Amino acid sequence: MTLKRKLEGEVEIRASATDVVQDMFKSKPHHISHVASHILQGVDLHEGDHGNIGSKLVWRYTVDGKSFVAKSVLEEIDEERKIFKYRIIEGDLMNDYKSFTATCEVVPKDSETCIAKWTFEYEKLNAGIPEPSALLDTALEVLKHIDDNHHGINK
Repeated sequence: MTLKRKLEGEVEIRASATDVVQDMFKSKPHHISHVASHILQGVDLHEGDHGNIGSKLVWRYTVDGKSFVAKSVLEEIDEERKIFKYRIIEGDLMNDYKSFTATCEVVPKDSETCIAKWTFEYEKLNAGIPEPSALLDTALEVLKHIDDNHHGINK
């Protein structure tokens, strides 16, 4: 039985926030904690330089009131298609998953809105491991906070 899975979710954001989302996750992930501090307590550069493939980050975040840590490596950046991809290499997720990648893509919907989509690809260590649905919901919420903050809406 294969335990490889894919989970996707999307949220609508304003088109003018597209570059901000890309820039924050690519070059300024430590700034995300300023707009969603109740979710992301901090992001520390562990190795490399922000925005470079291969850079390693340590994320401290909260999902459903519980604190977690994840160490990731930036695997892909596609400026033109507005895609970035992180692979988790250490941390709490590795207690449940053999592998875990998170890819975000922002696609224009119309002149005023875009669809920001997270795709999680992972392999569970065993069949009893739950799907990371709460983590996906949290990641989508972060995108909305970035969008709202960029437009001066504080929640």
